[in-house]
Amino acid sequence: MCVSTLAALIVLAACSPTPQPLAVEAGSVPGQPAVGGTTDVAIEQPPTTLSAAIRIRAAKQQLATSIGDGRAPVSLAFAGDTSFHNSLHLYSPLEQVTPWLSRPDFTILNLETAIASPEIGVPPVQKRFLFRSDPAMVDQLVDAGVDAVSMANNHALDFGPSALEEGLGLLSAAGIETVGGGVDAEAAYKPLIRTVGDWTIGIAAFSRVPCDWSWNGEKVRPQVAWACPAFMAEADAVVSALVEDVDLAIVMVHGGTEGQLCADATMTALNSHWADLGAGLVVNSHPHVVQGVSSVGETIILNSTGNFAFPPSFGLTANSALFLATLSEQGLFITVEPMVSEAGLVRSGTPQRRSSILAQIDAYSDGWRVLSDGRVLQDNSWNGLCSAEVTDQ
Repeated sequence: MCVSTLAALIVLAACSPTPQPLAVEAGSVPGQPAVGGTTDVAIEQPPTTLSAAIRIRAAKQQLATSIGDGRAPVSLAFAGDTSFHNSLHLYSPLEQVTPWLSRPDFTILNLETAIASPEIGVPPVQKRFLFRSDPAMVDQLVDAGVDAVSMANNHALDFGPSALEEGLGLLSAAGIETVGGGVDAEAAYKPLIRTVGDWTIGIAAFSRVPCDWSWNGEKVRPQVAWACPAFMAEADAVVSALVEDVDLAIVMVHGGTEGQLCADATMTALNSHWADLGAGLVVNSHPHVVQGVSSVGETIILNSTGNFAFPPSFGLTANSALFLATLSEQGLFITVEPMVSEAGLVRSGTPQRRSSILAQIDAYSDGWRVLSDGRVLQDNSWNGLCSAEVTDQ
C-alpha cells in the first residue's frame, strides 16, 4: 500500500490502490492542539463556516482533483444507538442535525428497535427494556439523509420476527438499506456492499449481546447475525469474503459493557480478531457512551459510537457524536462531529459541551489524538486512560 503522511496529505498520485487502506498517519507540522493536551500533528485548512468534520471531504476532493488522483475521496458517516420509542418521533429528533447526516456520501446508524404497528408482534422473551418505534420513524430517517441501518443488536427482535419483518419492509420501501438482520439467517448474515463514488465499500454487522442463549449452537434467533462464540465460523466467513471483494471492509459489532468508557476484554479481543481477518475499519456500539479511537495494526477501531437519537439520554449518555471516515487513495482519515442527545433529541450543542465531548473521546483513545476541531490523528506516543484498563465482561 502506498500511503503518504498527513503532512504531505495527497501527493502520491501514482499510488496503486489495494483492497484495505491503511490508517493515515500524522506528519509533524505545526497545527491545532489536541483537546486533552498539546500535539504538533495537524494539517492546515482554509477557513470556512462548516465544521472541520464536514469540510475535510471537500478539501481533500479539491486536492485530489488538482493533482489528478485516481479516485476522488468519499465520506462515510457512522452514528450510534437510535430508537424512537417513547413516541420520540413526535419531536422530530434528527431535524436539527440533518445537515450533518445528509452531507456525507454514505450515512449508517445502529437501529436498536423494532419498527412496527402496535398490533404487530409479541415479545418472544420477557426483559426489562422492550423497544418499539412508530413506522413514522422511517420517513424521518429518510428526511435526515440516513442511507442504511444496522439491525444486528439485542433489540431488533424485541417484538418477534413479524415485527422485524414489517420494519425491514418499511425500510426497504423507503430506500434505506439494512445489514445484520433479515427474515432468515442467510439474509441476516448477508453483508451490505455499496458503490460510493468510485469506491466499493462492504459492511458486515453482528451482535455480541446477548450470547447467553446461544452456547448450544441452536439457531433459535436466525433473524439476526451473531458474533457469539457458537456462530463465529459464520461471521468469520462473511468478513473473510468481504475483505477480498471490496475496497474497504467495515465490521460493525454491537457489544461491550454498558456505561463503561473503555472497551472490555471481549470487545478488545474481537477488535483484534477482525483486524487479523483484514477489516479496514471496525465500528462498535452498545455501551450507550462514546468511547475512544484506537487501532490494531492498520485497522482503525471506533470503540463505541454511543447514543444518537435514543431516549432517555442524559448526562454522560447524552454525549453523542457523528464519526466520519474519509476514504482516499492514501487511506482513512477520521474526524468527529460532537453532538448532544438530551432525551434523544440530537443537537449540535454549545461550544463548551462540544469541547467536552471531544475531550472525552481524546482522553479514552489510544494511539490517536482528537484535535479541538474534531480531526483525529495518529500519535503512537499517546496512551489514553484505557491503555492499562481492560475489564472482563
